[in-house]
Amino acid sequence: MLKIMLSQAEIDAANAYGEALRLAVHNTELPANERVRAAAGCFAISQDIHHAIVKLIESHLFAGAFALVRVVFEAYVRGEWLWLCATNNQVQAFLQGEEPPQIRSMLEALEQHPVFQEQVLSKIKVRNWTAMCAYTHVGGLHVQRWVTADGIESNYSAEEISETLRFAEIIVALAVMGTLGIADTEVAANSAEKVLGHYKERLGVA
Repeated sequence: MLKIMLSQAEIDAANAYGEALRLAVHNTELPANERVRAAAGCFAISQDIHHAIVKLIESHLFAGAFALVRVVFEAYVRGEWLWLCATNNQVQAFLQGEEPPQIRSMLEALEQHPVFQEQVLSKIKVRNWTAMCAYTHVGGLHVQRWVTADGIESNYSAEEISETLRFAEIIVALAVMGTLGIADTEVAANSAEKVLGHYKERLGVA
């Protein structure tokens, strides 16, 4: 099987980034209510999925990593919707296992809120949704990465792998910021600044 991998230094940096974000919310005190449990639970799952993506890439299991890109995005969007937009009845229904609205409806509701009025999340969805769905549901776009002139084998490019990792890193940073936003304390604000610093470092910007 063809295996295109990131360098060990890149993998180490990705793991260090995930750990830094984990520590940013570790032992963060949150209010105890159903809305917080639902939203913060989604954000925590987003972090866990990001960690899984890194580990799958490290193990050369690229199909699994790519399949989780939509999942990490949806976990984050659901968390923000539950925190900022859902009614109490919708929160309770969600925690009891009912499906939330479709992602389009959640984004429309979120972007009525001042925090998201620039429609950044919708722009992310427009650019990436078709590919995310194809990777998650094993569409033709994903199968293309397994069909080569020599047979059926993994054929992801290093650039695609890096792009997948960077996307997950953007979303996990937003998820951590979401958790810290729920905490809404001076300590959380300081942690949020550190998260922003970690993310800028990953991007290589000041």
